[in-house]
Amino acid sequence: MTGNDPLEDRRVEDLANQVAETSDKNVPALLLAIQEILDSVVPGSHKAAKVKKDIWNYDLLQSVLLALRQDFSLIQGKWNTAASLARILAHCAVGLEPTDTYEYHAIFLPEAAERLLILSRNIQFRYMKIPEKTLTLKDDLIKDFKEAIEALQWLISGHVFLAIYVLRSNYLLQMLITDDKETGIVILSMFQNAVRVNPEVLKTLDEKVVHSLLDEVIYKLSAFTDPEIGAAATRALVNISDVHQPLIRLLYTRYKGLRPLLSRWTGKGFGRDLKRLLALLDSGTAQQAEMKRLHQAARAIQAVWRGFRSRRQLRKANNAFARLQKGFREKQEKRDLRAEKEKEQRELQHQLLVSRRHAIRHTRQKQLDMISAMAPGKVDKYLQMSQIASAVKIQALWRGIIERRKLGLRKATAHQVRAAIAIQRVVRRFLKRLEEKKREPLLFQPPPGLTEERRVDLQREIDQHREAHPPKPLSREAQQELHSEAQEILGRYLSVRMAHRKNYQRREALLATLETDVDLLSDAPKLHDLTERDMHKFTSHSAPIAAKALANHKEQMVMLRQPWWKKLNAAERTEEEVGEDYDFNVF
Repeated sequence: MTGNDPLEDRRVEDLANQVAETSDKNVPALLLAIQEILDSVVPGSHKAAKVKKDIWNYDLLQSVLLALRQDFSLIQGKWNTAASLARILAHCAVGLEPTDTYEYHAIFLPEAAERLLILSRNIQFRYMKIPEKTLTLKDDLIKDFKEAIEALQWLISGHVFLAIYVLRSNYLLQMLITDDKETGIVILSMFQNAVRVNPEVLKTLDEKVVHSLLDEVIYKLSAFTDPEIGAAATRALVNISDVHQPLIRLLYTRYKGLRPLLSRWTGKGFGRDLKRLLALLDSGTAQQAEMKRLHQAARAIQAVWRGFRSRRQLRKANNAFARLQKGFREKQEKRDLRAEKEKEQRELQHQLLVSRRHAIRHTRQKQLDMISAMAPGKVDKYLQMSQIASAVKIQALWRGIIERRKLGLRKATAHQVRAAIAIQRVVRRFLKRLEEKKREPLLFQPPPGLTEERRVDLQREIDQHREAHPPKPLSREAQQELHSEAQEILGRYLSVRMAHRKNYQRREALLATLETDVDLLSDAPKLHDLTERDMHKFTSHSAPIAAKALANHKEQMVMLRQPWWKKLNAAERTEEEVGEDYDFNVF
């Protein structure tokens, strides 16, 4: 159904026609159909607003208000019908935006609030007159009473200005002046909700009205003993004080005996609200009460924190004691184990000593037996041979000890020698590369043998060749191709020129070395004329160099005995590879 569907209009219009044609006694039952119309639309939607406006325009709300004036004890459904009409009145009045706002706000809404109060008062009066034996009827009436009060609260929440009409109404005061527990709790809840909806309502009310309402609330705290009444009255005072702080000062000055009166409600099940009200009365102002509450909260937090810290420290202390005891036990166990091992070691040494003495005694006994069996002339010779064998054995053991002591030193010396050889090899290669770099001619220097006369002769030959063979005329593409080829040839020459120069310098250095060695060997004397000074020339006092020379000599001797195919690429192989092939170690 759309918002402009005429079906809704016809339902409201038909209902209005039926209400107009029927008698006053049947009007309340017909008006209950409004609830069905309201339930058929979504609350708060545009369609719901239109339906409420139609209900107002067809005077159905005014009819509901007039129907609430009747005595519902004679109407079908009785007070349940009245409570339903009160709910319909409140739900239609909230969210309604009529064209005549003055009539609606100034006349209709105050009259509706007054009529709901009268209805609630009538239901309360009949509820209190019914004896306790008819519990079913009393339950129905208290349910209808709560529904009427809820409708009134809903009306006040939608139109907050109605709170002043409700609170200054004599019917509210009459309902509050009651000894019934159930209705009294509902009225106290409605009273505090009305003040919370409009916090400024107590400022606009007359002082006598405020005093009358508070007198009844305080009276309930003083005269009643039921915990539910006390909890409702205390909660009402606390909630009203939260939204209207001047009430705290009024309670403090006007009701000086309220605080000792509240002490008799201690332990009744609403201690939180009671403590809050006592704190407000003790402080005198809301600010002081809030500060006191904050201080109490701070003290509670501090107490909890101190307890937590103390428990944590105690737990740490217990853990520390446990660790201390565990460490002491472990140390004691280690000490006992060490003492037991020492005892076993001493016993083992004692057993070894006893067995050694027994072996010595047995050996000496054997010697005595052998000596006693020998001829007297051979005894001295046997003793002498025994002493010599013993001395040889002692000397062998001692030499073994000495050699084992020197073995570590020898290994360290051999390791140092190998390290020195490796370092010297790397240094010599590095120095050799530096020397080769120094011998390399600079790029801007002319190659060796190119003198000024040679350059003139070459230039003359080039000129004669050009005159004899003049260049043929070439196209642009041919010239570019020729230029590219010349640049390529020049690049190849420059790339290999450095390697040629290095090879040339290496050959020159090798030739100089060979000439020096040849001179040295040619001047060497014969072996029978060799002196110590001549030996000094051909001998090196460096152990690594001597070892290297010996290794090179052995390598050359081995290579001379090898077949030709093992001598291939011998110059490019390392010393380790050569040693592996020839099964020979440098050291």
